[in-house]
Amino acid sequence: MPLELGLFLGAKCYGGKRQKRKSCKILDTDRYRFQKFCSDIAGQDISAHGNKIERVIRAVRDWLRSCRPAVSIPGGSKITERYYLFKGALPLICEALHLKEEELTFLDFQNTLFEWLKANPW
Repeated sequence: MPLELGLFLGAKCYGGKRQKRKSCKILDTDRYRFQKFCSDIAGQDISAHGNKIERVIRAVRDWLRSCRPAVSIPGGSKITERYYLFKGALPLICEALHLKEEELTFLDFQNTLFEWLKANPW
């Protein structure tokens, strides 16, 4: 991932107007772990999540909210609650679709999530 992040940050810094408007949120398990393999990103806003899904969700939610102030986004606690509801339902969804949870591709996961969201609106 450091290569992709470097390309993104380089495009943001040296690219045209469209590239300069880009925004990203950098997450890592520990606050300064990135310095071992990617020292050139010092000065970026890096958030540590400590492998806690609640902290990841909250950090991404808050970043999205800051990028789109006019868009209403539920709080991190509500999103986390819904995430755990989905995760609890996922084995049954997989069984109904004749899939194994550990074998889900990204597209399979995305499709099961979309179907769950349709069946479980806010």
